[in-house]
Amino acid sequence: MKGHRIGLICTLLFLAAGLVHAQEQCGTASKLIPSSSAGVADLQRIRDNIAGLSFAKQQGDTLIFPVVVHVIHNGGVGNISDSQIVDGLRIINEDFNRENADTSVTRSLFKPYAAAVGFKFMLAKLDSNGDSTAGIVRIDTSIIPHPEPTSPDFDNCKRLSAWPPDMYYNIWIVRSIQSGTLGYAQYPGTNFTYGGPWKTWGIVVRHDQWGTIGTSSADGRTGTHEVGHTFGLYHTFLSGSAGCGSVCDTTGDEVCDTPPNTYSGACSQLANTCTNDTSGNSVYDTNVVDQIENYMSYNTCQNMLSEGQKTRMRGFIAEFSILQGLSSDSNLFATGLIDTIPLHIKDEVRDGFVISVSPNPFYDEITFLVPKDLNTDRNNIRLINLLGQEMNYSIQYNYMIRNEQSVTLQVPSDLKSGLYFLKVGRNIAKVVKE
Repeated sequence: MKGHRIGLICTLLFLAAGLVHAQEQCGTASKLIPSSSAGVADLQRIRDNIAGLSFAKQQGDTLIFPVVVHVIHNGGVGNISDSQIVDGLRIINEDFNRENADTSVTRSLFKPYAAAVGFKFMLAKLDSNGDSTAGIVRIDTSIIPHPEPTSPDFDNCKRLSAWPPDMYYNIWIVRSIQSGTLGYAQYPGTNFTYGGPWKTWGIVVRHDQWGTIGTSSADGRTGTHEVGHTFGLYHTFLSGSAGCGSVCDTTGDEVCDTPPNTYSGACSQLANTCTNDTSGNSVYDTNVVDQIENYMSYNTCQNMLSEGQKTRMRGFIAEFSILQGLSSDSNLFATGLIDTIPLHIKDEVRDGFVISVSPNPFYDEITFLVPKDLNTDRNNIRLINLLGQEMNYSIQYNYMIRNEQSVTLQVPSDLKSGLYFLKVGRNIAKVVKE
């Protein structure tokens, strides 16, 4: 992320390390600090979520987040087009699902740990009153935000326009940020010094850093970086604040497949700023080079998030009901992202049975079992995406097993990964394409 300066995480770190750079000044401290006993309990539960075996079962789920983008411009300066807004979301969605075009340049050392996180961000189609919306709000004002949370200007743009955080992921695109910052974010949770009220949770990005078209002069990955912060990710170089740290679980960025490293803005493949890479529950059994590819670094050659970062973000989501609710079936329905699928469809019994699907997630075939007397011809089976669009498929097999029909569908090889709905008659099952 070229000249990336996050407004929510780092001046104290840089001052302590003597690494303040004009191109990368940040506004605040580096980590979530509990502000009460409730915050201490929150962090402990998050760590338990990350470490718990039961939590691992959630790793295959694709989570959809309804988005509203607030464009805060001044007389048209920074008033980016709808196309640029969509392009910025495209970059984030590609990066969070490992669909970015530059995955091939991830070094072989780190490819086993490169993750498809399974988050997708989509513009809302309904507002909180149930009225149609484009998911875009435009505000003309002369004010600009400040990245430092203790500044009275920190939330001034957010106060102008913010949609309910239990329904929408709020993104603010602004013409400028004080201190020359390119973007900043708010950590999740209200019981931390650098968390905050849920109504201000989200990301703030300068218009010339959003997407790759229109007014953008960047690669669009400021948005990717900031979204990571909103789900609990730290900068990968935080080991520099503790002399490369000690164990990877509790020092640095607290992720064990991102090797400890100190700050580096370059992209040298030989960079190796720490030598304690095997500490704690590290996945590495020897000292390795820095993971300059990571989106949570400041390097300009980013192309991956790691499996450990994926687990960490899922651990934060599992702790906070407001985060879980954002991607729930009922909220996707309420915000218009599921407009042809009934409410509460997960494993729902409609005609007296649940569709049994395997494998799920699937790759190129879906096999399901239904009662022997159910109509399973081509007109009674539908594969539907989140926008209500029907996907193509072919029926490969259809035969009887005792009192059930076993039906196998072949799906096109170019079907995008994500969440779909298999509808057989009035019966519905949620399926995930790998």
